[in-house]
Amino acid sequence: MILAFLLACATSEDPCTTLCMDAADLYGGCLTSWGASWEAAGYADEADFLDACATWAWEGRQLEAEAGEPGATDAVCRSRDEAFTAEDATCDDFTAVDWSAVPWRP
Repeated sequence: MILAFLLACATSEDPCTTLCMDAADLYGGCLTSWGASWEAAGYADEADFLDACATWAWEGRQLEAEAGEPGATDAVCRSRDEAFTAEDATCDDFTAVDWSAVPWRP
């Protein structure tokens, strides 16, 4: 029983890593449709965006630990990923996100 739990934990994917990859797909498509590049969006390339997104997740987890709000960043990652991968997801879904907001403050 414990071994099954540990294996499940070891193989579960970080929801923020998944979010970052799906956000890059959505935003990259938006940039293409707008005739823009990653550089025009402030990133050297998609890898730079992924690095910035991973940094955002790391910072969120540091802030949530200090605020006593465990799991808040993962919950935001899951919610945003759901929106970004929805069948009817649009560029507005990405651009409407306030990446600097913390989920435990209204």
